[in-house]
Amino acid sequence: MAIAATAGRLDAQTPDALKIGVGLIESHAEGYYALDGGFFAKRGLLVEVQSLRNGSTIAAAVASGDLQAGCSTVLQLVQARGRGVPFVILAAGSLHDSRFAGTAGLMVAASSHISAPKELDGKVIATSTLNGLDQLETAALIDKDGGDSSTLKFIELSPRLMADALEGGRVDAASMEEPELSAAGAAIRSVGDGMNAISKRFVSTVYFTTADWLAANPGIARRFSEAIFAAGAWAMANPESAAAILQKRLGVSIRPSQHFATRNDRNEIAPLAHAAVQYKYAAPSGLDILRDLR
Repeated sequence: MAIAATAGRLDAQTPDALKIGVGLIESHAEGYYALDGGFFAKRGLLVEVQSLRNGSTIAAAVASGDLQAGCSTVLQLVQARGRGVPFVILAAGSLHDSRFAGTAGLMVAASSHISAPKELDGKVIATSTLNGLDQLETAALIDKDGGDSSTLKFIELSPRLMADALEGGRVDAASMEEPELSAAGAAIRSVGDGMNAISKRFVSTVYFTTADWLAANPGIARRFSEAIFAAGAWAMANPESAAAILQKRLGVSIRPSQHFATRNDRNEIAPLAHAAVQYKYAAPSGLDILRDLR
């Protein structure tokens, strides 16, 4: 079932309440922008935004019904659909575009001798979620550079601990994004952008729900999607105001650099979904999630 981002007048009424889950990273920030910027309220939605550790935690909460919607990666949703979990996409979220400065990267300590992704063969690499987007991107990047991703040892580590782990030599590289990149400063450096190894342009995160909730609440879902798209467009046009929200919600001072989708485009969601299947991170049946989009 599709959610179209169409504008419409909302008559005065009691707000519809729902709970959503987002992570403490800039690629999930539309949820914070929509709440603090009044985009949910404008559309008659009373939304409680819960900050959770990662996409896996968010997905589990949505699947159980504790949350009505959440933000996670396209990869995770393809994985879930491949296992028979009935997740559906509400709205495309963060958008990677190689024409603009990246908000993520494969990082090493500033003192590391490693200068290229292929030099990481056999090394220990930290990711925020095992078998998640950052791990897939890292594998694709190293293979594209001539290395062998099958030799890598991945460990799961909280993003806020990655810079210290790099400096302390406990890991050889880490897949990091904002706000941790800015917080680490000169202590780390990049050896490549794994997102470009997936595609030059693609949607990486999406807001999602269950098929049952969507079928029972199509109007709320439509207005929710409208709010997410409007909030993303607002943040890109108003970086200083968006930065104030990031400071409040993430506790760091950074200039927003994340780009967001303003509509659901299957061609922009598909690259990551197909990479997941190609690298055997998800079953081919997980691609059914793309067929739900219109």
